[in-house]
Amino acid sequence: MKNILYINTTPSGGGAAAVMQRLDHMMHLRGASTHILTGFAGSKQHDDGLQAHSRGGLLSWCLWRGQQDYHIQKSHRLLNNPFFQQADILHFHNLHGGYFNPWSIPLLSALKPTVWTLHDMQALTGHCAYSLDCKRWLPETGCGSCPSLSAYPRLWRDTTRQLWQDKHTIYAHSSLYLVTPSVWLQRLTEKSLLKEQPLVCIPNGADTSVYRSQDQQEARRLLGLPQGALLVGGCADGGLANPWKGGRYVQETVLELKKTFPSLHFLNIGVKSAPEELQNTDWVHHIPYVHEPVQLARLYAALDLLLYPTLADNHPLVCIESLCCGTPIVGFATGGVPEIVRNGLDGLLVPTHDGPALVKAAVTLLQNADLRKKMGQEAAASGARRFNLDLFTNRYEKVYEEVLHMPRSLKKNCLPLSKIPMIIKTPFFIKNNYTLFKPLKKNTTIYILYNILLGFIFQSIIFIPGCCINLLRQVRKTVKKHRAS
Repeated sequence: MKNILYINTTPSGGGAAAVMQRLDHMMHLRGASTHILTGFAGSKQHDDGLQAHSRGGLLSWCLWRGQQDYHIQKSHRLLNNPFFQQADILHFHNLHGGYFNPWSIPLLSALKPTVWTLHDMQALTGHCAYSLDCKRWLPETGCGSCPSLSAYPRLWRDTTRQLWQDKHTIYAHSSLYLVTPSVWLQRLTEKSLLKEQPLVCIPNGADTSVYRSQDQQEARRLLGLPQGALLVGGCADGGLANPWKGGRYVQETVLELKKTFPSLHFLNIGVKSAPEELQNTDWVHHIPYVHEPVQLARLYAALDLLLYPTLADNHPLVCIESLCCGTPIVGFATGGVPEIVRNGLDGLLVPTHDGPALVKAAVTLLQNADLRKKMGQEAAASGARRFNLDLFTNRYEKVYEEVLHMPRSLKKNCLPLSKIPMIIKTPFFIKNNYTLFKPLKKNTTIYILYNILLGFIFQSIIFIPGCCINLLRQVRKTVKKHRAS
């Protein structure tokens, strides 16, 4: 049976981690040997993962130069990890988040059949996880003149064109089998710098033995929520403070709905800090991030409808889980959301950014109990049919079989030294890349030693100014904190 290594930013929290954990669990049940390595540990079982450690000088230099994650060395050393060495298949999830050097991809994908599930657009763009209305990531432009440098993951200067070109070089020398959870992201990927790689769409799944239709009154009783109220919910990591999930639209809609429906109560699920307008009110219930699936399913089941006016999304688990629990959704037709919520059948979708239409759709459902019930029943039946974990896992098993038989060319994955940034040319990186590819090249020993020497000298030189930059940043933080106090 297959031995699979999963890699992600974190072991829990967020959709990518949840998808990875569900797939890991299902493949383990089917007899596969599975392991998870993450950039940031959530428990002791992940402490031998990819935790990023970097000298402050190199980190500060790369931040200042806009070389996103280029300081990271741990991912280059992954080939020495016993879990990697034993793996038959390498499965990437989110590689952004400050723990993985993208220049590791060619080497790792040369050594192991590699699947990469894209949970957002970050692999397609010069830096951002979602481009929103910007089209500069398309190959005709290749980024540059970025309108949103502050968008996650943030850049301090506009190096988006160079980062985009670096990704083009990296992907051209990598062997990847791509998966997108939504047709929406699949179509974008087919237009992107990843368009030459094999690609398939596999919708995300949910455990329908947990996320299922339940008695609403019983769910409210167990949660201590009012039985006779109209209960509307919003669910996002960070609650209404999450800008990607349209927290502002949720808040404005709820305040408008309260005027029409005095008995309305609102559940702000995933909250870290409550907005001032919704503090100290007995009709608003602020619920921190819910890690326990049974509790989250109970919260969905207690709702009359879920508001989900997301501004950027791929194939959100919140929508899948809510529908499987029989709770209709009112939201924006953003990204892959229309592939989950079938407008008029198990929810109502309106154009993105159309706040008045969102309020109108929510009023329509709240005024019509029969329509809510009909949509809820359809949502639960359809969700169990379309998003169950058996179907989800079957599709990934097919991908694993295909990637095991996909031809990989060591020559293709051999990176030309002339195209590798100097900051990347650490002795370890070059040694491992060019020891592996030595049989394919002739008379390269002197050239490799020359590049190792150049890389070592360059990194030694920038270490001191990098430390100075780091010191200045710390001084600025201290001064700012002192002034604030």
